[in-house]
Amino acid sequence: MGSIHARILSDMGVLVGVADKDKATVEQVAKDYNTTAFSDFESMLDETKPDGVVISTPTSTHATIAHTIATNYDGIKGILIEKPLASTLEDGKKVSEIVKERGIVTLISHSEIYNPIVGKALSLIEADAIGTPRTVIHDRRGFVSPERIPSLGDVFEDIGVHDFDIMARISNGPGKLYAQSNTVGGIHNSGTVMVKFDSGTEHFFHLSRQYAGRRRYMDVSGTKGALVLDLFGQIIKVLHLDQAPVAKGDTIRLPERGATIKVYGEPLREVLNDFLRCIKTGETPRVSIDDALCALEIVEAARQSAESGQVIDIEVKPRA
Repeated sequence: MGSIHARILSDMGVLVGVADKDKATVEQVAKDYNTTAFSDFESMLDETKPDGVVISTPTSTHATIAHTIATNYDGIKGILIEKPLASTLEDGKKVSEIVKERGIVTLISHSEIYNPIVGKALSLIEADAIGTPRTVIHDRRGFVSPERIPSLGDVFEDIGVHDFDIMARISNGPGKLYAQSNTVGGIHNSGTVMVKFDSGTEHFFHLSRQYAGRRRYMDVSGTKGALVLDLFGQIIKVLHLDQAPVAKGDTIRLPERGATIKVYGEPLREVLNDFLRCIKTGETPRVSIDDALCALEIVEAARQSAESGQVIDIEVKPRA
């Protein structure tokens, strides 16, 4: 992911350096994108004095690096952290406290929020196109090689945060959560999560990193109709309850905006555009640190439920 960030920032003409402990990796990335290689982020920041920095490192290091940068580098106006914000809610809160204290723009790369198909679906829901959402199915599956799993953390923090953030933009209030999982090397690697809000809305999550393929689908059933989303294909199908079961329905196909929109990770261009805009304006990014903390609360509840077998009480606060 770090090399993807470097490629896009280089395209934008704002890349001033890359840092990595692996000498061969950092030198190759620096060569590919005509920038300077550093063996650690401290020397990179000291020498280049950038306005913003992207943290794309193993998940367990996110919070420590972000806290160090926010504490010691007065010139930093913005920090972008690859998802998730941190491995634990406690660590995430520590980062939140320091960046807010220092007035640093902080964006967490829940890149699915920047997928235009998700944005269109959320606007349709807000416009009452399908009535009140009642059942939402989130299906996010793919494959991660076992040797990469420890650096990414469990499936709830690694890929679940995308859908937990989407859920928080559809539903809020008190509810109950139940999760179960399968593990690889003691790490949750696939699982199902069920959330029922006191309002009656239900969310079901199928999360897996041991699937031979790649699936990114959502199905939102409401009191007036339903939305069926293919997040890769950039298609939304709108179904109405007054249609016959075999009716075709309405299909909304978003402009492709070039082939790159279908490449995994390319929504990062929209993430980085938002990041640069917010550094200049001081505005809050579309995925704020508070959004990331909300998603981490669901991550920890899912872990607790999967490990204990118990139903966990949760509360999703309305977004500011």
